[in-house]
Amino acid sequence: MMTSKSHLAAALVLVLAAAPAAAQVAAKPAIPPKYKASPMEVAYLPKYCYHQYVDGALQPPVFAISPDSCGTSMNHFCPALVFLRQASSPTLAMNERRGAAQSAVREVDYTIREMKPGCYITKDVMDAKARAAALAKVLVR
Repeated sequence: MMTSKSHLAAALVLVLAAAPAAAQVAAKPAIPPKYKASPMEVAYLPKYCYHQYVDGALQPPVFAISPDSCGTSMNHFCPALVFLRQASSPTLAMNERRGAAQSAVREVDYTIREMKPGCYITKDVMDAKARAAALAKVLVR
């Protein structure tokens, strides 16, 4: 069981690890407003999402989803993960959480429809689909 000190230490490690990426999040203007993410939300994303949210410093191939392997519409998957994070946030109002869950479902479904067979992150996408569906179901009650 984690103590409050270990929770604090874990949070500090996460913030410090994400600081270089988080410091540049606001500098990436090409993301439509509905897909914006806070620095903390970006910190929780897999590194293949960083290219979409962090200005220039983190370039493909490690920091982006390959359109050659997965398709050109995979740019909807990382925002889906942000929406999942928001839907799970106890600090947001319930109507915001519901909207985020519905957006996550919509973005993941779009990703799946457009994803190339054999995409190397198919498992991640399918896991996100299950989480989004579960959250949407729970939050609708």
